[in-house]
Amino acid sequence: MKPLIIFDQECPLCVRFKQSLLFLDSGNKFDFVPLQDETIYIKYPVLNKAECEKDIHILISATEALKGTEALEFLIKNYPKVKSFAWLIESESGKKAVNFFHDRVSQFRESYKKNCPKCAQKRMKK
Repeated sequence: MKPLIIFDQECPLCVRFKQSLLFLDSGNKFDFVPLQDETIYIKYPVLNKAECEKDIHILISATEALKGTEALEFLIKNYPKVKSFAWLIESESGKKAVNFFHDRVSQFRESYKKNCPKCAQKRMKK
C-alpha cells in the first residue's frame, strides 16, 4: 500500500498543496483521497473525518495514520527533492521550525475558511 494523503478538495490551499506534492512526487510514491470521500472512513476505521478536517493526515498502513507535524516530517523525509534537507528536522531547532510552519499554515487555513464565502454557505447548510 502506498501512503495515502487525505486532503480537503474544497479548500483552495489544500488543493494547491496537493498539486505541489504531485509535482514533486516524480516517483508516484503517494496516493491522494479527498476527506469528503466517506468510503475512506469505512475502509480505514483508523481515520476520523472530524480529525481529518482539522489537520493533514497520511495513512501509512491500514492501521496507522500520521497527522499534523508527524505527517509533514514524513513528507519531508520521503520526497526526493527535499529529502536532502531531512537532516534538518532531526535537530531540536529543526523540529521547532516544522512545528512553527505547521501551526502558521493551520492558522492561515482556519482564517481562510472563516472568511471564505463558499465555506460560509456550506456552514449555513449544515
